[in-house]
Amino acid sequence: MKVLIRSIYPYLFLFFCFVIPLDKYATAVPNIVLIALLATFPFAVKRDDLQKLLKKEVLFFFGLVVVLFLNSLLLHDFAKDLTVLKKVGSALLLLVLFIPLEKTENLKKTLIISVLVCIVICLFNLYNYYDSEGAFNFSSGSVINDVLIIDRLYLGFLCTLSIIASIALIGNKYNEYNKWYFANIVFCIGFVLLISSRIAVLLLLLLFLLKIFYTKGKKEYIMFFIGVIVLVLGAFFVNKNLNERFFYAHSTQKDEKSYIELAMQWEPRAVIWECNYKIITGGDFSVFGNGFYNTKDKLVSCYEEVIEKKPRKEYFVRERFNPHNQYVDFLLSSGILPVLLYVLVYATMFLRNRRSYYKTALLISIAAFAFIESHFHRQMGAYIFAIILIMAIYPLRKPTSKSIEQD
Repeated sequence: MKVLIRSIYPYLFLFFCFVIPLDKYATAVPNIVLIALLATFPFAVKRDDLQKLLKKEVLFFFGLVVVLFLNSLLLHDFAKDLTVLKKVGSALLLLVLFIPLEKTENLKKTLIISVLVCIVICLFNLYNYYDSEGAFNFSSGSVINDVLIIDRLYLGFLCTLSIIASIALIGNKYNEYNKWYFANIVFCIGFVLLISSRIAVLLLLLLFLLKIFYTKGKKEYIMFFIGVIVLVLGAFFVNKNLNERFFYAHSTQKDEKSYIELAMQWEPRAVIWECNYKIITGGDFSVFGNGFYNTKDKLVSCYEEVIEKKPRKEYFVRERFNPHNQYVDFLLSSGILPVLLYVLVYATMFLRNRRSYYKTALLISIAAFAFIESHFHRQMGAYIFAIILIMAIYPLRKPTSKSIEQD
């Protein structure tokens, strides 16, 4: 019985990761698969597998989860904070559920296939949108998130992770599947430019630039990087949405105001981060935080104070925007210690994997993403964090006595 469960368990785990981005179309499926994973885990795990939980990154993250729960339980409104705390805890749970698996190669392939399915569905939806509207006018507004399978921010980030996974699987040796991984890289880049995902475009440029320092054929790769730059610049001329997303070209005041003034006017994060700063410097900051729910209350009060236009004010108050920065979110909600533990997770990952391009790329991606998004406020964000941590700290392929994994 145990042999059968151990053979099935990896497929259950990979299927769970596959359906995470498809939650909009399969709402109940992740929960059903998660229950199956929890039920079979005791039979699939071996005593030696528990050693995988002793890695420093996992221990620091475990410490973060414990501190968050104790902080909220002892000092804040635990019942109201539980919504966020469960998401943080679910990331740790996914880390634990992975340990019966021996490598991350299949997880990377699963991520690539899942993102490809998302892209295909989105392209179908975009075609229907274009057929009805006659244009792709989604540089601003919520229409793009209705058309896409998930929010543009997360979809663009998943495309970035798919590209990093493809680079990892290509490796340094010839493989008959390399051409398909390369095709996936090109396909994902094209899709990111199509949907005008700013964080994905900026991250990809940064990661392709970083690759120069990790590759042996620097001259050849520099030419490739220049080609990518040319492609992106061409996309700005061809794709009006991309131009408007980066330069606010849709604003009627673009000739009257500076770029910074336009950013302050159009970017919700400009208001949110201003309120973050006001809370930290205005006497409402505590070394133990204010709790996740109470922090949102303070932000709402700030929105009512700093936003002048009534419709915009009502929108911010209704949405109750979180800090949109995971570092600041932990600082405002739970104090200094959780921020230090969160940063230590990244610092330990970097020290362990700084010689590996694709693991360093994973670290830079999630660390940068955390600057613009409080990803633990979303279930998908929590799971993505866990998947990145798994891919960054565990081997791509099962090590053997005759070979050592080359990253």
